[in-house]
Amino acid sequence: EKDLCAITGYDKISFQPNSGAQGEYAGLRAIQCYHEARGDIHRDVCLIPVSAHGTNPASAQMAGMRVEPVKVRQDGTIDVEDLQSKAEKFTNRLSCFMITYPSTNGVFEETVADMCDIIHKNGGQVYLDGANMNAQVGLCRPGDYGGDVSHLNLHKTFCIPHGGGGPGMGPIGVKSHLVPFLPGHPVVNPLGENSTSYGVVSAAPFGSSAILPISWAYIKMMGPRGLRKATQVAILN
Repeated sequence: EKDLCAITGYDKISFQPNSGAQGEYAGLRAIQCYHEARGDIHRDVCLIPVSAHGTNPASAQMAGMRVEPVKVRQDGTIDVEDLQSKAEKFTNRLSCFMITYPSTNGVFEETVADMCDIIHKNGGQVYLDGANMNAQVGLCRPGDYGGDVSHLNLHKTFCIPHGGGGPGMGPIGVKSHLVPFLPGHPVVNPLGENSTSYGVVSAAPFGSSAILPISWAYIKMMGPRGLRKATQVAILN
């Protein structure tokens, strides 16, 4: 957990989600619980660029959100003017902005920090899909440029074999204000009367914990230099 927090710039990691899509759902529910705790129950709009990872709109709808698409320019970058327009249009209902970075078009959005600022100024949170985190490790951190929550695909970015149907791991990292809203579990983190958590997303408190040592060993063996080199090669590839 300490290593993944250092890599992502987040304050806390929940290992409960078993997949990227499950991590998306867990992160979006954490955002919803955060808004509800602040009395903003009406915030239900999730802005998603049309270049986002395919599971994003499905996860948002499963979490009970209304999905509003954001346009993408001819060069594959997000249309910031359209994002600004929609963020202001739904400012009273904006729950979050869900962005895959770099996008499925393979584009590093140069304005990603500005886009995060637009969302925050309109009362929303930023969910950064970590599907392409292998292009960021050691070079930049979601928690530094505006992300509030992200999931990591340990079976993509951190060496867990992905073939044969799994198993996978989709832990989520969050900034400190979302920590109280991470998934709980009746065994290791029982939901008390005043609990802010929404319950469980997986039967096991730490997901497929038996495969976590693979990612731990990979991070330790590679070290900061090795992880950065792997990212640089991944980008070139």
